[in-house]
Amino acid sequence: MAFTFFSLATPSIHPQSFCLKPSISQFKPLHGFSRFHRRFGFPAVVVSAGKFDPTPADEDPPEAPEDSGHGLYKFQQIQRQAARARKREEEQFRKDQSIFLNAIADVEDAPENVDAIDAEAAGDDLFGEIDKAIAMKRKEFVKQGLLKPNPKKDSVVPEGIAEGIEELEPDEVVDLDEIRELQGLTVISADSDDDESEKLDEEGSAGNVNGRSPSISSFDVDFDSFGQSKVRIVEPKFRMSLAELLDESKVVPVLVYGDLEVEITGIQHDSRVVNSGDLFVCCVGRKTDGHLYLSEADKRGAVAVVASKEIDIEETLGCKALVIVEDTGLVLPALAAAFYRRPSKNMAVIGIAGTNGKTTTAYLIKAMYEAMGLRTGMLSTVAYYVHGENKLEAPLTTPDSVLIQKLMAKMLHNGTEAVVMEASSHGLALGRCNEVDFDIAVFTNLTRDHMDFHESEEDYRNAKAKLFSRMVDPDRHRKIVNIDDPNAPFFIAQGNPDVPVVTIAMENKDADVHPLKFELSLFETQVLVQTPQGILEISSGLLGRHNIYNILAAVAVGIAVGAPLEDIVRGIEEVDAVPGRCELIDEEQAFGVIVDYAHTPDALSRLLDSVRELGPKRIITVFGCAGESDRGKRPMMTKIATDKSDVVLLTSDNPNNEDPLDILDDMLAGVGWTMQDYLKYGANDYYPPLPNGHRLFLHDIRRVAVRAAVAMAEEGDIVVVAGKGHETYQIEGDKKEFFDDREECREALQYVDELHQAGIDTSEFPWRVTRESLRQCLKQHREILS
Repeated sequence: MAFTFFSLATPSIHPQSFCLKPSISQFKPLHGFSRFHRRFGFPAVVVSAGKFDPTPADEDPPEAPEDSGHGLYKFQQIQRQAARARKREEEQFRKDQSIFLNAIADVEDAPENVDAIDAEAAGDDLFGEIDKAIAMKRKEFVKQGLLKPNPKKDSVVPEGIAEGIEELEPDEVVDLDEIRELQGLTVISADSDDDESEKLDEEGSAGNVNGRSPSISSFDVDFDSFGQSKVRIVEPKFRMSLAELLDESKVVPVLVYGDLEVEITGIQHDSRVVNSGDLFVCCVGRKTDGHLYLSEADKRGAVAVVASKEIDIEETLGCKALVIVEDTGLVLPALAAAFYRRPSKNMAVIGIAGTNGKTTTAYLIKAMYEAMGLRTGMLSTVAYYVHGENKLEAPLTTPDSVLIQKLMAKMLHNGTEAVVMEASSHGLALGRCNEVDFDIAVFTNLTRDHMDFHESEEDYRNAKAKLFSRMVDPDRHRKIVNIDDPNAPFFIAQGNPDVPVVTIAMENKDADVHPLKFELSLFETQVLVQTPQGILEISSGLLGRHNIYNILAAVAVGIAVGAPLEDIVRGIEEVDAVPGRCELIDEEQAFGVIVDYAHTPDALSRLLDSVRELGPKRIITVFGCAGESDRGKRPMMTKIATDKSDVVLLTSDNPNNEDPLDILDDMLAGVGWTMQDYLKYGANDYYPPLPNGHRLFLHDIRRVAVRAAVAMAEEGDIVVVAGKGHETYQIEGDKKEFFDDREECREALQYVDELHQAGIDTSEFPWRVTRESLRQCLKQHREILS
């Protein structure tokens, strides 16, 4: 059940691998910074905008009635989505109206009796319905005055061929006429040659408008996409005997049973996705044991098993071999790499490690490599790309070792030459990246995260460092390190110290790559970058100071591999936005709305600092903390948000099986409050400002919190919705429902716009709940505690 702590009143409103090169051609820097139009009036700044001291309201806002529907009912949401879809269709129709009119200009008018069309098309229902729809649409255009009438003409059979077709059916006569017309066959008498020639010339000149013939003008030719077609992605097929697989992977089994010559056509460690011919590897995880699911894998067609415990395969249906090893989790990456022929050895692989900025940096590096003419794939939190725009569906978790090798094999088979990959701490700690042959290691930053998985912050750092420990070949490997981070020396020291290092920084001007000057606005980021090979001027659609670090990391990779400087600039400027990463939601409102994935204390702090530099009147922040994860960061994030935002709305974010009220109670500890304190304030119809003058409210329904934030925003404010970013789901208990912060913001902006059109002021709307609702919340909370 949802608990409402304030609510919205609902009014009744119906190349080949890229080689490392020591020398780089000089690039002539561009000239001057262009000024970008600022619609919302946020001043562009080069340095910090200074402190902002908001003035709290002298009077409390009026009481708002309870809204048990929390904004909109489901039916109303569907109505709004349908209205928006109709609006988009109408706009697209108006845009392409001339194309539609030209396409049916020569179609004959529909008869008064619509059923006549069906009679003519008897025996061909599909095309009959199409002809009927076209004729009726043309009739509508004629009534509107957009087309001239074109009455249906009676079919006339030429005299010269009438005798030869006397026995044809009426439909066949019409078909013959159409065929001869298409073939350009016309019966012309000898004495009418000259007249017909003149007539044809006149028709040709009359129809040739602006140098285009009538036949061509009836079609829309998209010259921008001419010659381009969607690349067909081919799924490679692999097969080998179990004996060959063990030999190629260099796995030394403890015991072997059965037929080692059995043919393997795939490898799986999840019994739910096993196919016929697969090798099933029984891995022991944190929550379950793969040995328990052997029977399911067998039923699905597994032909061989790798296990760390002795099991009886004689009772299975199709398993013909059993291999016993000491640790199945350890041998799984080696088996997968061998089966898929070690694809990473034939591509340039860039790994990115760090707490924040990995996804955006991956997008930038991918675009830069493609600007160099290389087919580049990507494995990131947001999406997987074979190369170019060929996108694959990304699962919710870090890809396992089998999927990594399978995806890379697919990339290589389809011509991919380089791969950019996020190397998460989970993937590195669990050995998922063990058999990936990295060429470049990038370190963005390191702050607290995943303390529910790692035993300590040192354990977390050591997991990240595994990527750099594999940088051992000075001729091939490169390290990219952010030396503004205090952990930089630790990462530089990993692996071979002789491997070249390219450093980046914003504060440390001794870095190889650093900004000489930068300018921020709500629409773009302009930065002048100093590199060992020259100065670059970059204008990026990525917003905020924190994205400058990501840009610098991408530039450093380009410098490390000897990329032409013009390709570096062109590739980085190609990335206008990254899904859910400081993504601007623009519905032509008078204030800014930004959606970001920031879900750690450091990420939230950096985000709000970047937003403050844009010079808003107020920052209104909405965020929550996930359930069943690191509880220690909850009060920290609340303290950061209330210090750096003028108004904060605490809410829910994937509570999973944890009570949302318990999560909010942990978060309130960041300002020294408890849930009971907050409810007592509500009982008195007054939520006091914090000691710094900022305001704090909460609502456990995220949709309502987003709408409240948008409703209270005024011209010059910026609303920040943090935590989910690109995610399109909300998990509560066993339910996983669609939820997209970006779509919710757009819906909220439309909702508030309708309120404004109805004359409702939402600038201080709403803070209070009715006493009856509050008493209900207190009662429900006591029941939960008991």
